[in-house]
Amino acid sequence: MSVVVYTEAQQRRLSRVIPDLIQSRDLLIYLVWRDLRARYRNAMMGFFWAVLQPVLMAAILTLVFTVAFPDRVGATRTGPPYAVLLLCGLIPWQFLSGSLISATHSLVDNQNLVKKVYFPREIIPIATVSNSLINLFIGFVLIEVVHLGFGGMPGWGLLGLPLIFAILFVLVIGVSLLCASLNVHFRDVVYFLEVALALGFYATPIIYPLDWVLPRLLEHPWLYRVYMLNPMAGLVPAYQQALLSNHFPAPHLWIWPAVCASAALLLGAWVFRRNAPLMADYL
Repeated sequence: MSVVVYTEAQQRRLSRVIPDLIQSRDLLIYLVWRDLRARYRNAMMGFFWAVLQPVLMAAILTLVFTVAFPDRVGATRTGPPYAVLLLCGLIPWQFLSGSLISATHSLVDNQNLVKKVYFPREIIPIATVSNSLINLFIGFVLIEVVHLGFGGMPGWGLLGLPLIFAILFVLVIGVSLLCASLNVHFRDVVYFLEVALALGFYATPIIYPLDWVLPRLLEHPWLYRVYMLNPMAGLVPAYQQALLSNHFPAPHLWIWPAVCASAALLLGAWVFRRNAPLMADYL
């Protein structure tokens, strides 16, 4: 059986990405809705899992760190409660890690659709990432509810939330396009990604606030620069400032992640477009 190979030069043009996505927006909406129904169709608690998972993880980590580092987590610590800080890190990280893993698998999981019908292939990983946005939105609401429950108050920093979210979303889309495209050719990409995410979790101020390690990092300027190359090392504290403080997130926390997100999107879209016409062959 022969496989149809789309060799039109137009498919390789980076400038065609946005027009093609706009033209196929109905398919994008359908795929998002299909995956959303499949995820929660047989789950008794449905969307409640979007709340329960980060809450349970935050509760476990809070218990562990309360025992291991009582002076850090306890009453001597200033600022928001440790559990709230944990949620501010866990929720965007779970969106990033879950979206990247799912999007990397997405083309292989939908290979029958890719082989039979022509459409902008970017729609599949983008739909997978977009499917996780509902959990992210529920998570943001959860953070504010818990923050208010601990006596906190929403501040002007919330105005910076759309900017930080946009940077994170663009970053995830860019890396997802790159990894999904490479995974068509090299199926072990997802395993490298899982290892990278495991390392990134501990190299990102999630289970510890940035100010816990900042004095030690500043003793070695090169180590601080290497640490901050991780865009999530700036985005997580930026989320904490936007959701929990009364001021706009500091520019030094989100400018470099914005540069990384833009570069990731351009690189991911370019690599994806270069490989798109031959994806059906490799699948």
